[in-house]
Amino acid sequence: MRAAIFPLLPDPGFLLLLLVSWLFHPTRSEITSLDSGNIDDILNNADVALVNFYADWCRFSQMLHPIFEEASNVIKEEYPDKNQVVFARVDCDQHSDIAQRYRISKYPTLKLFRNGMMMKREYRGQRSVTAIADYIRQQKSNPVREVQDLEEISSIDRSRRNIVGYFEQKDSDNYRTFERVANILHDDCVFLSAFGAISKAERFSGDNVIYKPPGENAPDMVYLGSLTNFDLIYAWTQDKCVPLVREITFENGE
Repeated sequence: MRAAIFPLLPDPGFLLLLLVSWLFHPTRSEITSLDSGNIDDILNNADVALVNFYADWCRFSQMLHPIFEEASNVIKEEYPDKNQVVFARVDCDQHSDIAQRYRISKYPTLKLFRNGMMMKREYRGQRSVTAIADYIRQQKSNPVREVQDLEEISSIDRSRRNIVGYFEQKDSDNYRTFERVANILHDDCVFLSAFGAISKAERFSGDNVIYKPPGENAPDMVYLGSLTNFDLIYAWTQDKCVPLVREITFENGE
């Protein structure tokens, strides 16, 4: 049986008012309807995409529509470039192939995508305009912390998995690839970077990426592949950041 889920409901009276307003006075929004013909192109070209997988028969899906559209309107004011943030939806009854592709079994489900790659954690926050907009703002924040002195690297939290990139220039293909990987894996590793004169001592053979595993005495591991090959550096970083066996907690469980 297909399930419907709508946790952390806002005030029922407000929801009813918003739903009635949406039905009779629909707002202008740019919710993109996805199908098998356009989904790959749209998601692959979006920095961040939030996709609402819904079913028309589901009451909770109906309740989410006006909230999702209003959140889209709010975010579009802040990120007007259509490829920066995309709000999209999939009618899972009409496009069951897409629902199966992404293993959707309950409605509504909100999934986050980055450059076409689905993030492993779905959105499970409050279904409100403010909460959804804040979530997208958080996703658009820089996942890489820039250090101003190499002494900062010496004082990092060694109980965490840390990936440190040393680059000559921030405006470079090497760093853009590093940042793209960080966008996807920042929940699993801490990403730091240093540039120019600050990073020079660590760039004896060119731009450099190092993994600092948990443990004060754990040896560093150096990435030896191409820094512009996304697939290669992503696979290496994922191997370091996401252990084969890990503790399942409330924060990382799906």
